[in-house]
Amino acid sequence: GGSGDLLRGVTVPQYAFAGGQATLSCSYDLRARRLYSLKWYHNDTEFYRYVPTERNTPINIKPTHKFSVTELFRNDQRVTLSLTRLSVSASGEYRCEVIAEHPSFRTEWYRASMTVLREPLSAPVLVGAREMYEPSELIKIGCQPRRPLHDDHQPTLQWFLEGSQVGSEWVTPYGNALKEGVSGLSLHVPGEQVSSAGGSVRAECRLTLGPHQLATNTTIRVRDRRISYLENYHASGSRKAPASSGYLPRPSPAAAATIVTTSFLTLTAALSPAIL
Repeated sequence: GGSGDLLRGVTVPQYAFAGGQATLSCSYDLRARRLYSLKWYHNDTEFYRYVPTERNTPINIKPTHKFSVTELFRNDQRVTLSLTRLSVSASGEYRCEVIAEHPSFRTEWYRASMTVLREPLSAPVLVGAREMYEPSELIKIGCQPRRPLHDDHQPTLQWFLEGSQVGSEWVTPYGNALKEGVSGLSLHVPGEQVSSAGGSVRAECRLTLGPHQLATNTTIRVRDRRISYLENYHASGSRKAPASSGYLPRPSPAAAATIVTTSFLTLTAALSPAIL
């Protein structure tokens, strides 16, 4: 049957990539009992066997065209294998089976599935990012996988600002994975918020598929209000600033540092209500 007091744990990666490597681990605790055998199966076909009582050939690895097998580690509690040169046909169910020695020959096993994808995972692509934005605009940047994956194995996308994950109200999914093969996640940031944080924030889109994770970064920069005002001033040819221009004199370095620090904390709190 399934895992019990003999078999302690089995590790099988959820995803791997064609031509790549995967590490499988099976741990057990026989205590007063002795181990008769430990076997690994792929889709019910045995490919690894360890029988301690067979002193001349305790290890038997059966060749397969689907992957190559190397024993990385073995002691009286755990066996770890490395599968290399994986093919797509290496996808499927992996099972570790432990059998106790005579007289009980108690048998326990545990299984888990692994999917081998044809293409390696690539960092996500940012769409619509610009070098500079205006304080008055709503900044929109899209993020999507570089290439489509199988419909059943779509990665997840997450946006982070200054290392903190943004809340759902700041992101919008787009595209249709079932029809287009690509779905994305759009980030929406008010330019006013970035301006209040000192004029720039670091944005990161993170793509995750099982234990695999890749990210793409960009810096969102908002034009300084003083520069925007001066450009409008010179463009209009005016020599007198409007009474309600909203222009503030440049603060001292110490005051500016205080303003930027306070504004950044305000932005982080506003943009990251749901930090994971």
